[in-house]
Amino acid sequence: MKGFPKHLNTKEDYYYIKAKFPAEQWKPYWQRLLDERYRWMDDHEIPRPAQGIIDETHRVEERHSTDPQTGEEVITWMQIEYKKNPGSDFWRMEFTLEEVEAALGGAE
Repeated sequence: MKGFPKHLNTKEDYYYIKAKFPAEQWKPYWQRLLDERYRWMDDHEIPRPAQGIIDETHRVEERHSTDPQTGEEVITWMQIEYKKNPGSDFWRMEFTLEEVEAALGGAE
């Protein structure tokens, strides 16, 4: 591998950049592992905001769209949940929280 990789496809790629490059270069990629573990995701549409759940891991979003037939604005409400991001390298590559925090803590 020459230079900094364009894509990190394996856990070994993350350890490679950590071993071979300065912290300023690899640390943002490792930090992203933590930052992108969870995300706000649509759960289901609800008829009224009052029927939604609002707490640390749930919220209700108002959505505006245009009816293609009438051209009128349509308002809907979506229940949103903060949950595991299935596209995250953290889960896909089976990192652990301790592993990533140790790598980031040892960067100084």
